Amino acid sequence: MSKAEILMQLKSAEEQAKQRRAKAEDEARQTVAAARKDASAITESARNKAATDARAKVDTATAAVTAEANALRADGEKSASSMKATAMKNVGSATDYLIKEFERYVDARASKNG
Repeated sequence: MSKAEILMQLKSAEEQAKQRRAKAEDEARQTVAAARKDASAITESARNKAATDARAKVDTATAAVTAEANALRADGEKSASSMKATAMKNVGSATDYLIKEFERYVDARASKNG
């Protein structure tokens, strides 16, 4: 093999090595780009799931608070109704008491001035 042939083979081998290296670098860039795209999709999916989970928890808590508020309101209305009924039962006796006290006061004033 002559020196020229050896040099040609070396040049050809170097060219093939450059092509393989360029191909490998291109594949590496494509792999990194695909990995970034996948990571972005996974991150976005996780964000969406977290937002959905948070919304569900907020909705559940809101429903629980609303139910508790409604129950307290119903208890309050029941208590108010009961107190009103008790008060209405006592109106007659309270009126009688006030009239008697007023009459006693008037009698006491009249006897003082009379």
